[in-house]
Amino acid sequence: MTALNGKPVRGNGVGTVWLQPTDRPRAKVDVIVSTTKPLGFDFIVGMNGIKALGGVVVDSQGNAHFGPSGGMACAATEADITLDEPDFSVAFDSTDSFWTASWKWRDGKGPDVLKNVLREYPPARRAKGPYEAELGRWVEKGWLVPYREQEYGPAKGLIPLMAVIQRSKEKVRPVMDFRELNAHVEAYTASADVCAEKLREWRKQGVNLAMVDLNDAYLQIRVDKSLWPYQTVIFKNRRYCLTRLGFGLNVAPLVMRALLNRVLSLDSDVKRATSAYVDDIVVNEDVVPACRVQRHLASYGLVCKAPIKVTDGARVLGLRVWGERGSLVWNRGGRLPNLPDRLTRRIVFSYCGELVGHLPVCGWLRVAAGLAKRKANEATTGWDDPVTTTDLLVMLREIDARVRVHDPARGRWDVSGEEGRIWVDASGIAIGVAVEIRGSIVEDAAWLRPDDARHINMAELDAAIKGLNLAISWGLKSVELMTDSATVHRWITNGITGKARLRSKAAGEMLIRRRIGMVLSLVREYGLGLTVTLVKSAENKADVLTRVPQKWLKSHVATARPVCALTVDANAKKLIEEVHHLAGHPGVRRTLYFVRRTHPMVTRRQVRLVVASCQTCQSIDPAPVRWRPGTLAVERIWQRLAMDVTHCGGRLYLTLIDSGPSRFTIWRPLRYHSSECMVEQLEALFYERGAPEEILADNDTAFRSRVFACLMTRWDVRLRFRAAYTPSGSGIVERCHRSVKVIMARKGCTVAEAVHLYNLTPKDDGNASTAPANALYAYQVRLRGLDKQKPETCGETWPYAVGDRVWVKPPGARCNTRYLKGEVTNVTSEHVVEVNGTPRHVKDLRHRSVESSAEEPRDAEEESGPLIPLTAHTFVDQDDHQRFPVMITTTPSTPVGTITHDPAEQTSRISATPIPERTGTRRSSRAQRSRRCICCD
Repeated sequence: MTALNGKPVRGNGVGTVWLQPTDRPRAKVDVIVSTTKPLGFDFIVGMNGIKALGGVVVDSQGNAHFGPSGGMACAATEADITLDEPDFSVAFDSTDSFWTASWKWRDGKGPDVLKNVLREYPPARRAKGPYEAELGRWVEKGWLVPYREQEYGPAKGLIPLMAVIQRSKEKVRPVMDFRELNAHVEAYTASADVCAEKLREWRKQGVNLAMVDLNDAYLQIRVDKSLWPYQTVIFKNRRYCLTRLGFGLNVAPLVMRALLNRVLSLDSDVKRATSAYVDDIVVNEDVVPACRVQRHLASYGLVCKAPIKVTDGARVLGLRVWGERGSLVWNRGGRLPNLPDRLTRRIVFSYCGELVGHLPVCGWLRVAAGLAKRKANEATTGWDDPVTTTDLLVMLREIDARVRVHDPARGRWDVSGEEGRIWVDASGIAIGVAVEIRGSIVEDAAWLRPDDARHINMAELDAAIKGLNLAISWGLKSVELMTDSATVHRWITNGITGKARLRSKAAGEMLIRRRIGMVLSLVREYGLGLTVTLVKSAENKADVLTRVPQKWLKSHVATARPVCALTVDANAKKLIEEVHHLAGHPGVRRTLYFVRRTHPMVTRRQVRLVVASCQTCQSIDPAPVRWRPGTLAVERIWQRLAMDVTHCGGRLYLTLIDSGPSRFTIWRPLRYHSSECMVEQLEALFYERGAPEEILADNDTAFRSRVFACLMTRWDVRLRFRAAYTPSGSGIVERCHRSVKVIMARKGCTVAEAVHLYNLTPKDDGNASTAPANALYAYQVRLRGLDKQKPETCGETWPYAVGDRVWVKPPGARCNTRYLKGEVTNVTSEHVVEVNGTPRHVKDLRHRSVESSAEEPRDAEEESGPLIPLTAHTFVDQDDHQRFPVMITTTPSTPVGTITHDPAEQTSRISATPIPERTGTRRSSRAQRSRRCICCD
């Protein structure tokens, strides 16, 4: 054959194919198969093919439409946007502003008819009403239209209806079972969005975010009419066809993703500010406001709900996110699921999936849910087999109770930066990884280990590799790997620095080398700045991801107790009891010695069982037992106080000491050893420092009185008594008694000073923060005789200095009162100085020059001394018994204006001065009474 460009095209054979346009009937045509692409195209349709398809119309955009020239193909509006993917195609009609999608069949032609005949899955009774109401709304909006066989041809498929209850939004949604139809549609999901990756991307967008959600997203996209026969449903005994994209179709999320990404990319600013996941769009309002995105989507036929500010509280991918203290925080978006009464493997998996889901942080809940699913697999063989083991039921009940008290699904939402920490850990059951960025755990993960896995160091290496994978997913460049395995720390550090080669004698040495090489390859290829830090296991934040209660790992299989030695040979038991009694009730070894003298076949096990059940040995000097040691200390300061009464220095003291980290002690003297005195001191202490949660005391009768119990009830304090005759139960307060008494005896001080020194003394390491007073107070307490006060220094800007001569404002001075003379004898501060020993404020002082005293004039009054007004009771009697205040002139013994501080001298001068006769003016006969104090005016 010769092509249009004149070049030969070599044919490889002939055949027959079917051509299927998207909206037209198919046609059968003959084809010629070539070894190469003709003119670079996959296929070329000749005139015979065009004729078989009913002709072709090419619009101004270059789009071809096959069909009769006078039919609908010629009248169809051209699509402004067309997306053609391997599994679907979607086009936008700018005239009517709607989108039309069509899927592509797996075999190119689709099935002749679907085999399903089931109309619907009966909904639950409480969901039936909302379910039928929602389907009625679909009919009203034209999403479900009555099926007309004359127009659409015979129906080719029946899709079963079902009702799905969406608990998070408390809605009932009609859903269709597309499983049979999906088997004929090939879905290419390699480029589909992953929820976890979208969560990481959205959490890096910042704080100023808004959520835009499409309203009935799938139902806004129409389906090509040629596919309507495959989407028929029966509702209320009538057949309808779904004209919109159905929820449950395997290509529906891919259509929505491609459509949204294309529309958002049409505006460069909108594309830079948005990120979409199915029908949810997050908008960074630091770049573009959400209202602009809403208008942009509306211009392409996509109707949205009102935008929601994330800081005001919004649902983001199923999580509840809100603003708090300038950042965003998140927690579980809905209510916790209830534990079902009837358990099957399917129900257990569903329940654990709801607990964990796609939550970024789950803590202990993640490994607990994984272990529950493993036990469900062990207990059943099928998905619907009932779970009869009590171990799993007890475990699920404990998980349900614990998660309702403390749900670990919470944390900080906004994440930024390229530096972070990766916490890794491994145990015999699981490996765990936690990513920490800027002090917050942003994501964690846990994987159960196989039951036959034994090499713990290899598991620690696997955790490190998985941790690095998470760090790369978050885009971190500087990573600090935190591990509690010294071996892994040495291996990775030596591998990075090249300080030493790997040394291992384990059977899996080559597997270990391969994992170390994988770590180094990740560091090199992604340019990571990796450092490895060794931490204690108690400080490892990934430790909680690998731990479960030990009782969950034990198998509770009922086994018969080995008591055959007691029941099989009753004569042997009786013989051992007699010998044990005759020998004086010795222990197991000595009893065995005496028994074997007469019966050598008796075993040690038989003797041990007899001796253990001997009530005489149990009641008289029994053998010691083992118990799990505890601790009297608590985690928080002032959470628990240890209380006791002690004698010291001939006095009685009520002693209290903090059982928390501070060990601060308080000793209060008691007048009597009575409940009233103790209650009085304790209540004063509670008012002063607050009441603790509980008090640990011995069994003193004063502590068990009704008055004491009323005090504890009034202050809501738990009173805990130690075991009787066990002094170790008061170990903290008893050690405090010894320390204080030793200090008092060695130093020869009082009890108060000894307690003061005890509270200022740090622990053995000499760290100041370990001293009881420093742990309790926000300031550092000074030690008398050691911590000296800082000397005061006069500032350069202070107005007065010692020796300055000043004018001093006298008390009760008026505008015409002359200030007195004085000299600064001490400077207290910038505002207060001492003048002739009296503290005065600087506002009452003025500087006085030396020359002012020589130039000052002296009048007659000053020569004769100042006038001193007498007090109200110092008057002169007259014949008419009227008393008048008089002025007494004093003879000065010091210069005028000088302050005299000797009151005896002033009194003697006043009494030595003669009182002149009254030569007052004429007054009335009414007795005059003073209405004011002359001296104080």
